[in-house]
Amino acid sequence: MIIALDVHGADRGVEVAVGGALQALAGPSDVKVVLCGRRQDVEGALAGKPYDKSRVTILDCGEPVTNNDHPGIVVRRKKDASMFRALELVRDGEADAAVSAGNTGALLAGVNIILKNVPHVKRATMASVVTSLDGTPTLITDMGANVDCEPQRLMAFAIMGSVYMNKVFGIRAPKVALLNNGSEREKGNKLVLATRDLLEVSTLNYVGYVEPTELMSGKADVIVTDGFAGNMAIKSYEGMAKAMMSVIKGGIMDGGIKAKLGYLLLKGVFRRVKRTFSADEVGGAVFLGANGVVVKTHGSSTEESYCKSILNAGKLVEKGVVAAIAEGIADHDGDID
Repeated sequence: MIIALDVHGADRGVEVAVGGALQALAGPSDVKVVLCGRRQDVEGALAGKPYDKSRVTILDCGEPVTNNDHPGIVVRRKKDASMFRALELVRDGEADAAVSAGNTGALLAGVNIILKNVPHVKRATMASVVTSLDGTPTLITDMGANVDCEPQRLMAFAIMGSVYMNKVFGIRAPKVALLNNGSEREKGNKLVLATRDLLEVSTLNYVGYVEPTELMSGKADVIVTDGFAGNMAIKSYEGMAKAMMSVIKGGIMDGGIKAKLGYLLLKGVFRRVKRTFSADEVGGAVFLGANGVVVKTHGSSTEESYCKSILNAGKLVEKGVVAAIAEGIADHDGDID
């Protein structure tokens, strides 16, 4: 299993990306990595670290993609950038999957132009799993890659999300819901209402609407939305989790000896709560519909989140997710064309 890792583009720099790759190699896995980036930066990050040299390759690349680069232009202007070289390795069969923490728009453009999408999919969707309060996984799609959508695109997201949850988590008939500002059937904007009509007559297990407060309710296995609303919802979810942990920490620090003793007794509980909300636990967002496995890890990734994204990419390859989605979309092509 070969994973191409774009080492540039994240907030914490090349050192963290490389550290995450080496962490992934330390586990019981047959994964190998191609570190795509400027050679001097990669070699500097590797210096002094113990690792199996037979499982690490460096692909020297040119100027990296930045967050200021225009997605539609940078694919052609920076063809030698690490992000696009990683995608080319997947396209050419030299890697099984690609992982990047870089510019989301540029990565989506690279997927569409370099890798292409499976038949009947116009644009890949970026989907990610959150853990519900009952411990079950819920897939949210789209997470920010496609901010402007039409009903047929959301229908395609629903199909791909349903296939993903069946293939990866073994859910036989995943419950599909639409993210909306209310639970009443007639509530919602034009996009939601039109997508509702498509889902109601489809063969998917459509269960209606969920509101943003129900992201972790376990009501649905797949929550479908456009990238604008999905990104706002997930960032609100993450922001509230950080605020909550900060308030709890402040209360403990200001609460005197009794609060500190209580924290020691409940330390394991707090650690479990933190893991539930942590983006490091997710294993990145996956581009469903792409003609190859591509995982987007978040811009503030730690070594742990890079590691989990790399291992998740390998898992998706093993599960045959790309072929399964292509088959699922073909079965429903009349719903999205």
